[in-house]
Amino acid sequence: MKKVLIACRAYYPDVAGGGEISTRLLAEKLSDAGYEVEVLAISDKPSTKFCNGVKINRIPYRNVYWSFKNKNINLLKKMVWHSLDSNNFLISQDLTSKIKQIKPDVLITSTIEDVSSSVWKVAKKNGVRVMHILRSYSLMCVNANMFKEDNCNKICSTCKPFSILKKQNSKYVDDIIGISEFVLEAHLKNGYFKNAKPFVIYNMCLDEVLDERKHNGLENGNITIGYLGRIHKTKGIDLVIEAIADLPSDYKKNIIFKIAGSGDDDYVDELRSLAKKSKLICTFEGNIPANQLLDNIDVLIVPSKWNEPFGRVVIESLGRRVPVIGKRVGGIPELLKENPEFMFNTVDDLKDVITSYLKKDITFKFNFHRFENNTIINEWKKIIG
Repeated sequence: MKKVLIACRAYYPDVAGGGEISTRLLAEKLSDAGYEVEVLAISDKPSTKFCNGVKINRIPYRNVYWSFKNKNINLLKKMVWHSLDSNNFLISQDLTSKIKQIKPDVLITSTIEDVSSSVWKVAKKNGVRVMHILRSYSLMCVNANMFKEDNCNKICSTCKPFSILKKQNSKYVDDIIGISEFVLEAHLKNGYFKNAKPFVIYNMCLDEVLDERKHNGLENGNITIGYLGRIHKTKGIDLVIEAIADLPSDYKKNIIFKIAGSGDDDYVDELRSLAKKSKLICTFEGNIPANQLLDNIDVLIVPSKWNEPFGRVVIESLGRRVPVIGKRVGGIPELLKENPEFMFNTVDDLKDVITSYLKKDITFKFNFHRFENNTIINEWKKIIG
């Protein structure tokens, strides 16, 4: 079997979000499938360790800070970081040394921040096949979300200088994997990865959530609606409150809206005020395990305003057999394609979907096959060979 090197900005136990979780699952499942897998991760100090059959090589960051620990960084320092990261010559020597030492057949860059797009050129020069996973918009946007007041349709003037060298280096990538059609197409239409074969492979999400919840409020008419994730204006939680507030009182009085997650304190205060003004029963659960929320709600709403590249929470919810109502943005519609009647564009649309669900006029269809780990690993095996 081939030797696979997965490069990333951080690796377990350094976990900031879904990117690190997905990277670990990919490494371990490829190892289980018989590939010889090593990880090359950025850290604040070098080390070599083994975890679940995977060798983890950590090298120190070569920038003004490590983006995994980026709290309280001033704007000037951030601009310097982005300038260096676009084609970081300071880390090229470390990358060259490790690639020559490990001698992989395939390099997969799972999260490119801190590793730098320069790794693609280094790998190509050393005869290594290069694959990259698109998990965000970091190659095009300094905030990695392509959102400024609203979704950006193109690379803005602020981000363009930091994206030029990344775009140039993308010519060294042989295979480009989007975690959704949407995020893949967003890069291709902006001229990235001109020499790469395009693929779509979903993130693995079902490992720790696959089970059926016991809660069912529909039976007694007391409905619990949930939101799970970061609390931020781009996430659209206010849309849910507005939609519930506009429901007929016979429905509204029997609804509890549970919000699980943490984030922007000012936005939390805004949501509290909006819920109080709308006379909703709304609780803020804080940071709790996903299953703790999912097992105690009747439906999850994913109301994002920004173009989410994927939507891990959708799959986690399906794994507990919790229906999902999702906004038609980014990669979310792809995950809910069996359930178009559970998608919305506007607050009025959302109100109509909630009403139809409460009246049992629509039924959610659960289909796990395309999200199962075996399905996803088989897709990877087809590409890697």
